[in-house]
Amino acid sequence: MAKPVKIKDLNPVGRKPYGVYDRFTEFFNLLLNSVKIVVKSTGKELNFEVETFVKKTLFEDGAVGFDKITDKFYLVFGEQINDYGNPKTLNFRTANGRVTFTRKASYEAEETGAYMIKALPSSMSMAKLIKETTDFIANCDVAMRQNLEASKTPYVMVVKKKDLLLSYEQALQQKQNGQAVVLVSEDIANDVKSIDISVDFLVDKFREARDAERDTLLTKLGILTANTDKKERVQSAEVYSGLGQATDYIYLLIDTFNKQMETYGLDFEMVFNGSMEQIYIDDGDQSPTPNEDEQDAVNELNKDGVERN
Repeated sequence: MAKPVKIKDLNPVGRKPYGVYDRFTEFFNLLLNSVKIVVKSTGKELNFEVETFVKKTLFEDGAVGFDKITDKFYLVFGEQINDYGNPKTLNFRTANGRVTFTRKASYEAEETGAYMIKALPSSMSMAKLIKETTDFIANCDVAMRQNLEASKTPYVMVVKKKDLLLSYEQALQQKQNGQAVVLVSEDIANDVKSIDISVDFLVDKFREARDAERDTLLTKLGILTANTDKKERVQSAEVYSGLGQATDYIYLLIDTFNKQMETYGLDFEMVFNGSMEQIYIDDGDQSPTPNEDEQDAVNELNKDGVERN
């Protein structure tokens, strides 16, 4: 009689043989750290608890609420729409759900206004964008591990005489030990047949696809990446192109937030918190002149060590 198995043992908690840890939290934390929110009039940063709540809500839900009467941020849900397609009324709620109330939505600077602050001009969740990419990265990680394990498939040999098994094992042991010459009898040589069950080694291809998607995602989070897969020198035009993409993506979030703060008369400002602006100086020209720090960064990307003219 088969031994009974408990339901909980059918899917035990823990990491599966080919499972990978969730990459979403890793990249979402990078996004949260890419920007910070300060009080515009004083330049003082918001309390960590408040700032984290605002950024997480913005980037996960696509919007966060602010009520001037209570002077606090809330989770927000809109109802009905006005002539411009925006909510007429706003439902505010704290994260624990203990405080909930409804206010008429405001879209101008008012002393007692209630506002829905959007992360982006069009409804979109940055968390979903990150999740889509991290799911692909996780699939590549799983495929890499499966292919690596499959490439370690043992060598299969078919033998005709069982009484020669010991001789076969000794010959294989000598091969595994790296012996240059293995001496076998004529019987062993004639009676052995090998079966090729090897698989193509594709780990490098999976890694290349994974890293390409990862670098694209990092660019969207305002983080520059080096093109280490390119064999020739990285040209300055490519560096500026990557810089432009990174700044455009991250400043889409920053400009959207700050425009609403200005329109609604709220004393907050979102600023970039990465290292990109410390390396590159943009003087407003379409083709900024590289400074010494920028030149050093480009030379670092040029893996062949040859400086540009």
